[in-house]
Amino acid sequence: MDAWEPLDRASEDATWDRLESSFGFRPSTTVFPVVTEPTESVTYDVSGAYGDEDRYRSLTLDLCERLVEAMRRCVCVDGEIHVLDWQHPSYRFWPHRRFEFTSEDDWPIPPLPNGDDYLFLDPEFRFGVIGHPWEQSMCVFGEALVRAFEERPPQLFGTVLRKAGRRPGSDAGA
Repeated sequence: MDAWEPLDRASEDATWDRLESSFGFRPSTTVFPVVTEPTESVTYDVSGAYGDEDRYRSLTLDLCERLVEAMRRCVCVDGEIHVLDWQHPSYRFWPHRRFEFTSEDDWPIPPLPNGDDYLFLDPEFRFGVIGHPWEQSMCVFGEALVRAFEERPPQLFGTVLRKAGRRPGSDAGA
């Protein structure tokens, strides 16, 4: 079975609506973050991937591998993830199914945001990853997924921008 399947329009619309009502999703090229980040979240600076083609390729492949590993730890064997790309078709992704990739080009929607907001969400919104291309950030939320990435972090996840929506050392929200 294929690991990717287009998300039907009704499910896609329901997921975007729930994202807006649950997290206040507001796409923007200038206002960050684009969601109200959950209490159990860490937002990473991913700007280090951009600017050099070889570094980009290496870091995105590592990110892809770590994302699949983390999702497999959080999703039951037959569980799925909703993968959304702002203003483009969205997908169901089953991380436990056989899925071979040698670059981000093998992903219908790759994890690293590169032009649009890319979101990998548990259908019940218990955990997920929200990638923002303009801030060059990725927000990982949900206790299990945060822990999975902390235990096996992608090379790209070095600099923390925010935890629970707050900048490190700050008492005020981001």
